[in-house]
Formats: sequence, structure tokens, C-alpha cells
Amino acid sequence: MKKLITIISIVLFLSSCNDFLDINENPNFPTDVSDELLLTSAQAAVTNVYCADWGLIGSFWSQHWAQNNTSSQYKIYETYAISSNTNVIERSYRAMFVDGLSDNEIFLKKVAESENWGAYLMGAVIKAYGFQYLVDLYGNVPYTEAFLGSEKLNPVIDKGENIYADIYALLVDALDKDFSSFVPELYEANDIIFEGDLEAWQAFANSLRLRILLRQYDANSSFANTEIAKLIADMEAEHIYLLDRDVAVTNFEDADSKSNPLYESDQRQLNTTNNIKACVTFTSYLEANSDPRLEVLFTPIDGKYLGMVPGSYNVPSTEFEAPKLIASPVIEATMPVYWMTYAESELLIAEAYLRLGNTEMAQAYYESGVSESFDRMEADAGDLLTGAYAFPATGFNDQLKAIIVQKWIDAAEGGRGIESHIERVRTGYPEESTISDQIDEGYTVPGNYIPGTLIYSKKGTTSGILPRRFPYPDSELNFNSNAAEYKALVDADVILQKVWWKN
Repeated sequence: MKKLITIISIVLFLSSCNDFLDINENPNFPTDVSDELLLTSAQAAVTNVYCADWGLIGSFWSQHWAQNNTSSQYKIYETYAISSNTNVIERSYRAMFVDGLSDNEIFLKKVAESENWGAYLMGAVIKAYGFQYLVDLYGNVPYTEAFLGSEKLNPVIDKGENIYADIYALLVDALDKDFSSFVPELYEANDIIFEGDLEAWQAFANSLRLRILLRQYDANSSFANTEIAKLIADMEAEHIYLLDRDVAVTNFEDADSKSNPLYESDQRQLNTTNNIKACVTFTSYLEANSDPRLEVLFTPIDGKYLGMVPGSYNVPSTEFEAPKLIASPVIEATMPVYWMTYAESELLIAEAYLRLGNTEMAQAYYESGVSESFDRMEADAGDLLTGAYAFPATGFNDQLKAIIVQKWIDAAEGGRGIESHIERVRTGYPEESTISDQIDEGYTVPGNYIPGTLIYSKKGTTSGILPRRFPYPDSELNFNSNAAEYKALVDADVILQKVWWKN
């Protein structure tokens, strides 16, 4: 696999070259950087934020992981006490805009001017992908004026529903371009996701369209239902294709600043493997269902896959030492970063068919999605699809729950918990435990605990309500006059607010 620049090196280089107080960059500068390099840098920065920052928070909030009780690096995630000046909130927001989406905006401008529509599709997908997550996590954010530089030092903050409408239209428009003159070889070395494979980008664009439609289904059901029906009809007629492979960045090395961003930030830079431990919410569910993916996702201690109760990080080490007792998630230097898995795309299609009332096809794609998840993790599903994971014969809610819970499990590989967190906010699955107050700190749960139900953290600061979104970062609140209305909000209240697509 030919690569010119390794992903982390790009991110570090770009970060060192940016000194800013707001999210603005001028897409007309620099104009002497080739579009191929801009593509690489945009992909690298988005990958870094998605995996190393949002992936960490999401994996704690999805209760795949828990904080070890003999260290303290991620306590703030289990307390739900992140604020506008929390470093990860500030850093990831700025990096997504400045290092990722701003470079991508320059890329889009350059390739649109040259009518390089294949490259334009790549940039459109990156833009839609990044802004979808910004809306899902922050709510209303700068969009239409975000990249005007000195022309607009105080960009307007656009409504999330308007951003969703625009990025969906952007994808549709980009897919409708004439790609006949596209030269994939020009991007083979610099496209670190698909190596210039335009058919793969088209499939990713369509799977992303479906995710955007399903996300807003409850809040914008008429539009979503109509567009889903069209998309599925086009898929059935083979006019379009959705993903048949993972969307993954794989060019990592086990070397300083060249490894997987999560591994780099959590283990190489912190010089420890003991901060993150398994969460009992997740391990109890996999164990209850004899799911062999447990053995792929975690490293056991003495053959046991014990998980911690969320918020148990203050249990004295005299009672137990988590590194000597609790299973650890598998986080490796060269593991891929998945922007979207083939399994997730199949499960999206399953939900689409369910929404359209075709339960037979919903079941077929559900089973395909689950099978793809097992295959990717090189685990044997055995008879689970006819047993514990059999698609419910009736009941819309039960069927939807089955789909979303499998997305929750699939997202545990590689620290993609931010996606399952957002899906939990959207659908309510996995469900919350009704006995959180009866569960003690530690690593055991009472017999009446339902495996896989989310446990409110024993150190939670949000009055029993699980977090929904991120607070706005200081860089936005303090240097954009259009953010004044958001500055008046209390951080603890902000993270409990609903984003636009949640009724």
C-alpha cells in the first residue's frame, strides 16, 4: 500500500502551524498546496479527532469502557462533568474545524474550480461526515460562514437542521456529477481511506446519506421516509450501491507519532496501559449471550472478563486493583480507524427496511450486519443468529432494539463508542438500568441487574440523567459574538439538552 505521508505526522505538523483564537481559516490560502496533499491532511485530522478524542468520550459514555481505580486520566468522562474549557472539548472542536474541515474546504474549492468531480465527491463526503458529527455532538455550529477567514471573524451559528439539510443535498449533488474524467491514479497514494477508488467513495456517500436520514427520522419523518424509500428503491434497482467494505484508515506503524491515534494518545504518550478497563455493562451483556467477540475486544485477567461499574474509580486499591483483576480493551498501535464499518452500513439498511415496513428484508440485512461484524473481528457467530441474537419475529421496538444493540457491540472495536452513544441518544437503546441506585461501586452487579442496561455513573453529576451532547468550547464562546446566547448556558445543563433531531 503506497502512502506518501503518515497520518499522525500530518496532524502534528498541521497543529504546530496553526495559531488561532477562533475556528476561521481562509479557504483561498494557501493556494500553492496540491489538492492531493490537502485531501490527505483533511482525512488525517478528521481521523485523529474521531478516534483519539471523540472515540474516548464515546466509549466511556457508551459504557464499553470504564476508568481504572489506580489511575485517574479519564475520571471526568465518567462524572459527565465536561465543560467548555475541558481540554478535549476545546482541542477536538478546533482540530475538526481548522485541521480537518478547513483543509477540506480548500480542497473542495480547488477541485470544483477544475471540475474534478471525482475528487469533489471525496471532499463532499468528508464535509458531510464531519459536520454530521459536529451537529450530533454540539448542536448548532458555524457552517455557512465557518471558513471565510478575515471576511467573517464572527461566523453565524447555523441551526443543526439546516446543516443536515445542506450536507444531505451536498452528497446528492456530488453523486450526480460526471466522473468520466476522474483519474484515480492521482489520488492512489494520498487518499488514505480508499486509495482513489471512486466506486468505494460513491458507496460510502450513499451509506452516509442513509445514516443522515435515519438520524433525523423522528424529527423530520416525512422527508426522511420519502428519501429512504427512494434510496432503497435505487439500491434494489442497482442504480446505486452502498458499502460492501469497511471505511478504514489502516496505514499505521508501531512507532512514535505514526500509530493509531487512540493508541498514541492513551498508551504511548501517557506511557501506561492501565487507564482504560472493561465496563461491566458491556462485558455482562456479551457474557450473558456467550458472544465470542468478548474475547476479541478484551484481554482477560486469569481467564476472566470482569468489568467495572461506571464511576468506581475511587474504590481504594486495598479493596481491589483493577489492573490485576479487570479485563482491558484491546488497543493496538496498528489497529485500523473505522469511519464506518460494512456491518454498520448493513444494519443501517436493516433499520431502513424496518421503517418502510418490510420486516423480511430488515431481518436479512440485520443478519448480514451481525455476520459481517463477527467476520471482521474473526469471531464465530455459531448459532447466535438463531438463538440469543435471533431477529424478533414481531414488535417494531424489539426489532429496532435488536439492530441498535448490535451497532453498540460493533462500535466497541477500535473505540468507536461515539457512534453508539449518539444512537443511544436517538433511539434509547441500549436501555437504562432501572436499578442504578442499587448497584454498588466495584465490579459486581446484583442478580436483578439486566445485562447490557446502562448504569448511571456512581460519580455522575447530572442528577441521574445520562449525557446527550457536548458543551460549546471556549474558543467559540469567547471569540465569536454570535455565540453569546450559548455562553449564558450552564455546562451541566448543556450536555443534557437535546440536539435538533431528538424530539
